[in-house]
Amino acid sequence: MENSNVLYIKNMVCPRCKLAVKNLLTDMGCNVLAVELGQAVVSSRSLPAISEVANKLRTIGFDLLSTRKTKLVERIKILLIYDIYYQSCQVTLSQVQNYLELATHQNYQYLDTQFYSVYQISIKDYWDKLRFERAKELLSYNEKAPDEIARELGYATEDDLELTFKQNLHLSISEYIQSENNYRSPLNKLP
Repeated sequence: MENSNVLYIKNMVCPRCKLAVKNLLTDMGCNVLAVELGQAVVSSRSLPAISEVANKLRTIGFDLLSTRKTKLVERIKILLIYDIYYQSCQVTLSQVQNYLELATHQNYQYLDTQFYSVYQISIKDYWDKLRFERAKELLSYNEKAPDEIARELGYATEDDLELTFKQNLHLSISEYIQSENNYRSPLNKLP
C-alpha cells in the first residue's frame, strides 16, 4: 500500500476549487490520490517540499492549514457550505448542531468556541450568512419563487427572508431582483 499525505487546504468552496487544486498539484509532479473540499491526498513519494506546495497554493487563492484548530474550523466551514449548496440544507439550528457533531465527533459548544476563536463569529451567524448568500444566488437565477427559496433554506416564512434582505442590504426582495447589482459575496470571503 502506498504511503500518502493529507494536505488540508483553506478556501476550497466549490467543485472548481477541487479541480484547480488537483491541476496545481499534478503540475507540480504530485501523484494525486484524491481531492475533496478542504483537502487533497497525495502520494508521499511524489510530494515536494511543503513550503513549495504552500507557496503555489497561495498563488491561486488557497492556504495550507497546519494546526489542528484551523483544520477543524475549516472543516466546519466546508461542511456548512456543502450542506447549503450541494445537499438539502439543514433547516434548523438544532439540525445544524447535530449535523456538525456527527460529522466531527465533537460537541457543538466546543466547535462553536473554536470557530469563534478563529473568525470572531459564531457558527450560527456564519450559517445565517451562508444561507443569505445562497438566497441571493437563487434569486439571481430567477428560477424559484422567494417563498420556495425561503422554505428551502430554512427561513420560517418568506417574511423572515424579506427581513434579512432589509437588514443586510436595505432592499426588499423585489428591489434586489430588479437591481443590476447582485450584491453577492464570494464564499471564501465569508465571514
